[in-house]
Amino acid sequence: MKARSSLVADDAIVRRALHYLNAFRLILAIVLLAIVFSPLGAALAPAYKVFLSQAAALTYAGATAIFMVVHLRKTTPAQELASFSLATDLVIISIILHCFGGIESGLVILLLFTVGIAGLLLSLRTALLFASLVTIGLVIDAALAARINPATTLAVQAGLYGIAAFVTALGCSLLGRWGREYQLLAERRGVDLANLENINELIIHRMRSGVLVVDAAGKIRQMNEAAWYLLGNPPVSERNLKVIAPALQERLEQWRRTGKSLDEGMLLHATQVAVVPRMLSMPGLNSEATLIFLEDTSVVSRRARDLAQASLARLSASIAHEIRNPLGALSHAAQLLAESDQLHSADLKLVKMILNHSVRVNDIVENVLKLSRRERARVEAVNLVSWARKLVNEFRRYHKLSDEKVRLEVPSAATMVLIDPGQMTQAVWNLMENALKHARVDDRTPTITLRVSPIRGHREMALDIIDDGPGIPLEKRSQVFEPFFTTHKQGSGLGLYLARQLCDANQAPLEYVQVPNAGACFRILLRRPEADNKRDGEKSLIGSASA
Repeated sequence: MKARSSLVADDAIVRRALHYLNAFRLILAIVLLAIVFSPLGAALAPAYKVFLSQAAALTYAGATAIFMVVHLRKTTPAQELASFSLATDLVIISIILHCFGGIESGLVILLLFTVGIAGLLLSLRTALLFASLVTIGLVIDAALAARINPATTLAVQAGLYGIAAFVTALGCSLLGRWGREYQLLAERRGVDLANLENINELIIHRMRSGVLVVDAAGKIRQMNEAAWYLLGNPPVSERNLKVIAPALQERLEQWRRTGKSLDEGMLLHATQVAVVPRMLSMPGLNSEATLIFLEDTSVVSRRARDLAQASLARLSASIAHEIRNPLGALSHAAQLLAESDQLHSADLKLVKMILNHSVRVNDIVENVLKLSRRERARVEAVNLVSWARKLVNEFRRYHKLSDEKVRLEVPSAATMVLIDPGQMTQAVWNLMENALKHARVDDRTPTITLRVSPIRGHREMALDIIDDGPGIPLEKRSQVFEPFFTTHKQGSGLGLYLARQLCDANQAPLEYVQVPNAGACFRILLRRPEADNKRDGEKSLIGSASA
């Protein structure tokens, strides 16, 4: 793999270098044509050198045009084209060098330049071959000059030029190899940085906290999915923070003036969500940008509540184990005492009271133990419509209720959601029994409605359990999910708490919502299997945008 990537990099380098080499050839060809067809070229002696130099210059110009066309068409591998064109340069320049006086003319520098280019672009073996050919040519030219003038010292110059050719080939080859290695290293580092950037972007988009990047003009440059939801799903084209969230813009301007972040929360009017914004300076290339973290206070409070309730559940479970044995003995003794014929009616009434409260305490113990023994949710794709129909039918049969007392409102088409059927059945069953118990007024059996409807652009399904009772007073709504909180004299205070724990295990938030012309309504938000794909599509829209 490494060798293959090296070959690709070399080919790209050679093609890029051939652009400049062809431009140099074109300029050199024009200069040579101007010289050989000038009076200076006509004065060459003997006469054959005039014809030879003109033919060589014309051949070099034609070869330059051919090399440029072949290079632009990209039909020949760059390495082969470079090797053949440089070899042609050596031959033609050597002929012109001979015509203009050989080594003494100073044109040897063109041969050394060609050898250097070969060292940079081609393999070391090819560069040394070209250096050998240059050396041989110079030695032959010096030998011919010595036959004419035996006193000449051109042999020494030819030897020095030959050494210079080999040194040039070796040096340029080493520099070329280092350059290619550094380029490959830079490309690998670029790939690593791109992968790291993708990972960072994925982490930011998956964060539950909202993340915004706002420039000095108040334009949103980037936001993650959580921030998009918290700001009320603004249009992609709208990037003005003052328009989307004026309160947040005011808090940002206050932070820029004072340099201090306030710890108090604020309400986002678009979604009515309380958040705590945190600002951080992030210098940009053209203007200073600000990084804003939006921490949903409900998420923070839910985490704290979960930690506290988990600790309470463990403590309650240990206490329940200790209560269960004496409770069983007490209940059994009360049952035996109730069977006695010697008890008066007043004593029998007290014994029945002991039995009733023993049953109540035992129910509390059983609910506490259910919390401690609760298994992890085994989430699977379930048809919500058929599952809800089965649940409602079983609830009607168990409590002997008519169809009018337990209603079901579901879509006609099948709707798939991600739940653990067993745990969600237990949670909804608890909520429906809670409605039967607390919505009863003047011994009238309440009407319970199970309603299924899509929300948030069909990304989630809302499962509402609605009754026609008096509802929950406003001052008590914040406490209904707390353990052991109850308004019923026979309640344990664990029904709603257990239902929420089961829903949280299925990543299905359970909340109390206000519904017009109805009593209490508990809503469970259920995930759909295709919701992840839709979120990925939305992220591509809200990832980043320029003003």
